[in-house]
Amino acid sequence: MDDSRPNLAPDDADLIGTDAGEVVVIGAGPAGLTAAYQLHKYGIASTILESSDTVGGISRTEVRDGWRFDIGGHRFFTKVPEVEALWHEILPDEDFMMRPRKSRIFYDGKFYDYPLRATNALRNLGIIEAIRCVLSYVWVRIRPPKDQSNFEGWVAARFGWRLYGTFFKAYTEKVWGV
Repeated sequence: MDDSRPNLAPDDADLIGTDAGEVVVIGAGPAGLTAAYQLHKYGIASTILESSDTVGGISRTEVRDGWRFDIGGHRFFTKVPEVEALWHEILPDEDFMMRPRKSRIFYDGKFYDYPLRATNALRNLGIIEAIRCVLSYVWVRIRPPKDQSNFEGWVAARFGWRLYGTFFKAYTEKVWGV
């Protein structure tokens, strides 16, 4: 196989060299742009549909009056060297700005680390609510949610129903509309 092409999973190899037709990519955020770029490397045509007049999705940075504003809480983060190498291949170094990240949740007058850290969350919640959260967590360890194929069940199984209701449910509804 040509070394200039990425490694393929066995099922992906079936697409190469066939008439796959044109692929429609929904969204010009990092995932959509990466998908279109990889398809292009394979010689597969794609059309990107984006509702905005600019790329980046909710990971983009807007500039106004010389100030930079991140549109969403999303930043490029990976521990996978191949993914980082791909983005360095796409973007010139001067456009790939490395910045330390500090995200926090402001809830009930206190800042919580994000992603949540158990010690920080339990300390900030206070003794009574912390006990409720720990008991909720113990309960899901004994009786995990039957359906973990959705966000609610998956998060509840890992953090307990109490923390799901406190932090994850409203955030997900507000940011993602689900």
